[in-house]
Amino acid sequence: MADNVDGLIFSEFLVDNATGTGLDTDGDGTDNKSDEFIELQNTTGSPISLDGYEVWSDDRGFLFGFGSGDTIAPGQTATIVGEYTGTPPAGFYDAGRSEGNNWLEDGQGSQNDTIYLVNTATGEYIAFSYGDPVQAPSPPTGFPGTVQSGSGESINSGAPNGTAFARDSNGDWVEGTPDPGNPGVVCYAPGTMIDTPDGPRAVETLRLGDLVMTLDHGPKPIRWTHSGDHPLEEAEVDAKPVLIKAGALGRNLPAHDLIVSPQHRILVGEAGQLHKVFATVALAPAKSLTKVPGIRHMKGNSKITWIHFACDRHEVVTANGCLSESLLLGPMVVNGLSPDERRALADIFGPAPTPDAALNGPPARECLTVGAVKRQIDKHLKEKGALLAEGIKKCDVDTAMERYEAERLREANPRSQVNMKHVA
Repeated sequence: MADNVDGLIFSEFLVDNATGTGLDTDGDGTDNKSDEFIELQNTTGSPISLDGYEVWSDDRGFLFGFGSGDTIAPGQTATIVGEYTGTPPAGFYDAGRSEGNNWLEDGQGSQNDTIYLVNTATGEYIAFSYGDPVQAPSPPTGFPGTVQSGSGESINSGAPNGTAFARDSNGDWVEGTPDPGNPGVVCYAPGTMIDTPDGPRAVETLRLGDLVMTLDHGPKPIRWTHSGDHPLEEAEVDAKPVLIKAGALGRNLPAHDLIVSPQHRILVGEAGQLHKVFATVALAPAKSLTKVPGIRHMKGNSKITWIHFACDRHEVVTANGCLSESLLLGPMVVNGLSPDERRALADIFGPAPTPDAALNGPPARECLTVGAVKRQIDKHLKEKGALLAEGIKKCDVDTAMERYEAERLREANPRSQVNMKHVA
């Protein structure tokens, strides 16, 4: 459950931006430590005035304070950047640090930290800790917080070289490429063929009440669907669509090229889908699979139309012949929608049982983090490489033995017509 103060939560952090290869948050042509940012999100259905809210750090004390007129719309984000060259666009704020100066602790070794958001009018605050390992919070001198909301959140990570902390669609903290001000939603591209009782149908033709085939519960009706155009020219690579080429997950899986949004989860470890890589069945974000041959981000697109649909439950469905997910209406997804869309979802699904629960949850399978998936793929590739090297070594030994035996036979019988070509 996301800790919140008056409906405000931490939604993303970039705490160790990589100079020369990191994120240029303010677009000034230089990516350095002052491009580090803290992002908040409004999880309520009403605008929130940010006047009187402050952000503090264990190690650096006061970081930033909002002023009169600063507001955050329902479901939207407010991003505080260490130093923003030029006039920040709507939703971005300049913390006023000098260009290039480190703003947030890196998280590596002893350079870990706790960040606080506090309402100075009430003293209520939330805390987020990070590091490797995470250390207990220790509020600095002068900290105005008096009452903590929630028990505190944390992530055990050093976040080196431009890795960000962000929430996935379930609200869980994961590692990934920074993407300030852009909540993600699980989507399919037009033309994706979804299995139905009457055969595959293009996702853009599906309507409310239409049946789709689910892995766990057979034919189930679609309860909500939505589509929208999204520009991609300014999107970071990690936020661009993911192309899964035919056969990339296994034999004929998918049967045809599949294009999904970066956070869209694909079933792994079952039904032949990367079952040699993952020993247990789970759902993996598409963007975490890009080290698998045949899976990559689509960097050349300038825009795309995304389509998503939800059933009464989170389901595993078949898209272009492979198993992936329907939309899980978790808090981060719902809060990123418009007020009208949220009201429509409430009418269909009713209220969530708890603030951190999905409207149609729980998840159909265990949902892996981006970091966990990448580590498993790296481990598999390393083991595969070791086996291949061992095979090559054994082949070399066998060839040497064949040469030795053939040479002994030739010396023992000079008239022997041993053909050496087969061991050359």
